Amino acid sequence: MNAYLFSQLPLLIGFGLLLALAALRPQGSPRVNALSQAITLLALGLGAVFTQAWLAPGDAFFGGAIRVTVIGRALAYGALGIAFLAALLSSDYLAKIHARPVEFRMVLLAQAIGIFHLPLAGDLATLFIAFELVSIPSYVLAGFNHRDGRANEAGIKYLLLGALSSALFLLGIAFLYGATGEISFDGIQNQIGVFWLSGSGSKLLLAKVSLAFFLSALFFKVAAAPFHAWLPDVYQGTNLASLALIAAPAKVALFGLIALLLWGPFAYLHETWKPVLILVALVSAVLGNLQALTQSGRVGLKRVLAFSSTVNAGFILLALFLDSAGAFLFYLTAYGITVVGVLAAFMALGTRTSDVEGVHDLRGLGRRHPWIASGLTVLLFSLAGIPLTAGFAGKFAVVAGAFSPGFEPVSGYLPVLIASVVFGLVSFVFYFRIVRALWVRDTLSGAELEAASQLRAAGFYAPIVLAACVFLVLLMGVLMRSPGMP
Repeated sequence: MNAYLFSQLPLLIGFGLLLALAALRPQGSPRVNALSQAITLLALGLGAVFTQAWLAPGDAFFGGAIRVTVIGRALAYGALGIAFLAALLSSDYLAKIHARPVEFRMVLLAQAIGIFHLPLAGDLATLFIAFELVSIPSYVLAGFNHRDGRANEAGIKYLLLGALSSALFLLGIAFLYGATGEISFDGIQNQIGVFWLSGSGSKLLLAKVSLAFFLSALFFKVAAAPFHAWLPDVYQGTNLASLALIAAPAKVALFGLIALLLWGPFAYLHETWKPVLILVALVSAVLGNLQALTQSGRVGLKRVLAFSSTVNAGFILLALFLDSAGAFLFYLTAYGITVVGVLAAFMALGTRTSDVEGVHDLRGLGRRHPWIASGLTVLLFSLAGIPLTAGFAGKFAVVAGAFSPGFEPVSGYLPVLIASVVFGLVSFVFYFRIVRALWVRDTLSGAELEAASQLRAAGFYAPIVLAACVFLVLLMGVLMRSPGMP
């Protein structure tokens, strides 16, 4: 059997089984819920394992429509592994928000199929289909809890602004095909190389216009500043189970798409896109940190996570600028695992009827739920870049890459790197607010004391995922060996 078809077979079979289950069995049944969860986890787990085992770098399928590279394969199975953790979280949480579990997991697997294909795309047609397979399920997931008005707002806002991103993406494809007459990435890269060497100004200009459209669309999707204005509202209205999928595995795959394009078809235009990455990284560091400082009080935890995403996007773009595949993969994987872990902690600390919304909702919970609070503290330290965590290791790899032998940074790179690190210190403030609320003894009002004493909705799966994420974050932080990263 074709190795590519075999590797994605678990996802396709899983989606088909869920479709049949939704049609034939009542969704309110606990057995149906458990069966759909088992099918989903098995499909994601086998999909990740088969991708690693059956696909080898250098493989090409269907005339080059699918191309397997070292980075693409690593991103594909890494994103599916993170999606597995995110899917595990939904087991207890979906009943809490009265969501239809089988339908939710169908959307999850549809997104997973797009996540699988996005880093492995070898031509423009496959690329666009995979891009939409990630995007459209994300819109559905954002508004999945239709009983919540904020979820409806998040879904509509994400859909409308996402349509703009898709339009820009299509314009990028159109200009690129118009300039090169090719749809395969190899052919496009060769044609742009010819334009670059021969000085063919008009066609090279079209390729640069295409690059601008692609970057605009993808910066929106990964919430790099100043394209991030939609992010806090969407995060705020999205339920935690959906957010774990939108904020982690989907973002890993979309960053992988940026690397796929910049290090592939647009490699000859590095003098054009590298200064853009520097500028966007700087703006992301400044705006992300300063806006996160304003998020506090009773509604703000998800918004802090949103602006934290923008800050981390800046560091990931710097890793792309460095052409450091090791640092890029390490940082992206560490960030995805950390975000899933933080959301698992938020799920575990919520009550049976409501989620934790703001910093005030966490007051006093460190003493009542020390293990969950300790795990959340470690993950927040990782986001802040405290030593011995994966977050610190990733940031160190990006910084150290600028001083590796033979690297000659373009003008302005080092000031941007220093500014990103300095503004990164600002993040200690808003992360510390959350840690302080968990652990520092304050005088609680009667209502706050009653809220802190309510039964938590930890369930069984959220603490397990939290523990797994904490273990991986600490393991990655301790075993980090060098700036290049294995």
